[in-house]
Amino acid sequence: MIRKKKDEVIRMDYGQRVLVDVLDAARRPDSYAVMLLDMAAAEAFREEYRRKYGVPLTSLHMIIKSFALMLEENPWMNYMVKGYRVIKPSSIDIGVSVAAEESVTPVVVIKEANKKSLKEISEELDWKASEAVQQEKENLQKLNRLARWVPMNGVRRYIVRFLVKQYRIRRNLLGTAQITSLGFKDLAFHLPSHMGTTMLLSVGGIAKRPLAVGDQVAIRPTVYVAFQVDTRVVHAKNAMRGFRRFRRRIEHPEELDRSEESLLLDPVEQQGGGLNRLTD
Repeated sequence: MIRKKKDEVIRMDYGQRVLVDVLDAARRPDSYAVMLLDMAAAEAFREEYRRKYGVPLTSLHMIIKSFALMLEENPWMNYMVKGYRVIKPSSIDIGVSVAAEESVTPVVVIKEANKKSLKEISEELDWKASEAVQQEKENLQKLNRLARWVPMNGVRRYIVRFLVKQYRIRRNLLGTAQITSLGFKDLAFHLPSHMGTTMLLSVGGIAKRPLAVGDQVAIRPTVYVAFQVDTRVVHAKNAMRGFRRFRRRIEHPEELDRSEESLLLDPVEQQGGGLNRLTD
């Protein structure tokens, strides 16, 4: 590395080096799909839900539920790749990134999110997120101590990449699909690292924007969402049907509310989805 005489070099500690290695081992998505959602009905639904049930419902809770139902209707969008094999998980576990101080943010996993009500999702995300943020510094200190046993960069990177590829580790720590939301109003959307699931949904900040409503232009609360997909499993063109269904549930939240009554119904496998044939 060539640097000027007065340039300052700041060395990372071993824990931070591991986090850099994790990001370096992440597989970049093959395809992106960005949508602008009209959140006017969702905002009204959220306020009514708060008044009716006393639950501090947020837009993120509704997005988690809609995302999980989309995967339930399209199981092939929830598959995970392990080498030359494709695994169909037995449940839909949504990993939600929690805002924190480090470059690799903690992930809260909402297991079987498609079978949980908005109230249950709200309560579970709240207490798990609080725990994750509190444990972040403690976990980084532990990681820093452990990483000192493997100071050689090449060996450490090999170990990190080996662990990142392990299906059980990815599923337990990240879920079967991921959502990340920073919550900044002036952030349209962002495209974070893809850490091993087939689907990652990144959510921008809700902001008022001009929007075509029928033949009129109105100022409405809106949000950009970006779907990141692994095209080894998900064909982006076919996935658009699922994305449109996701958007409809958010823009017509009465459908999301009705789904609360049918959580135990068997999901219907969609035709023409991802892989046509799968082998063990």
